[in-house]
Amino acid sequence: MITHEHLTEEVRRRAALPDTDAATRVTRVVLGTLSHRLEMPQRRHLRQALPGPEQDAAYATVPPSGDGVIDLLAEAGRHLEVPPEQALLLTQAVLSEIAEADPALGRELRDHLPRDYAPLFAPPTTYPERRHSATDAPAPLTSAELAAELGRRPAWSGDTGRLTRTVALPEDRLAPLLDAVRRAGADLSHRADWERTWNGVVFSLRTRSVDAVTRLDLELADRIDAAVEAVGSGGRPG
Repeated sequence: MITHEHLTEEVRRRAALPDTDAATRVTRVVLGTLSHRLEMPQRRHLRQALPGPEQDAAYATVPPSGDGVIDLLAEAGRHLEVPPEQALLLTQAVLSEIAEADPALGRELRDHLPRDYAPLFAPPTTYPERRHSATDAPAPLTSAELAAELGRRPAWSGDTGRLTRTVALPEDRLAPLLDAVRRAGADLSHRADWERTWNGVVFSLRTRSVDAVTRLDLELADRIDAAVEAVGSGGRPG
């Protein structure tokens, strides 16, 4: 049975929030955001399982939105005034506790949501500090972690195996851009792959030691974005 006191205290603990008032607000925002993506039977079952103070937050009558994790985290982040990666941690804090307190409900929600929602029901982790247990290399990002990060990087696309960005620039701007990207890779002891196209270049990022996307790739993606902005505006990075 899910109780208000236990739910808010667990959300506070899992998300390292300052008090239960903050946990209550987070819980209600996450439940409201999720409910708009559930079919009516699952909305009803969720509300029935929740304690009184949280039931109204999960009330929705509009058709399911049908959008993905990136949109959910962006919406939750807007309401909570936090970036998508923090919205991910807060969402996981709420949904992982509900799934543990009521396993049958947790399974039902996961089964009726798109596959990329599943990581939202896992306990939150402070993933920037995680390392790969076998190699001490940066840990691969999960699909939910990556979705949150791509929400902040609209020029990039991909999955947990590789990120890509296509940049269209005049020929005379490509050389300074690629020089800047090489320098950024050297600074990070990491490198980007790229392929010239008829009107620019396609960048591709992955961490080879773990054959997946990690925080290191996100750092390099940000450096590439900065270089593209500088070169595209007529400047030369660095």
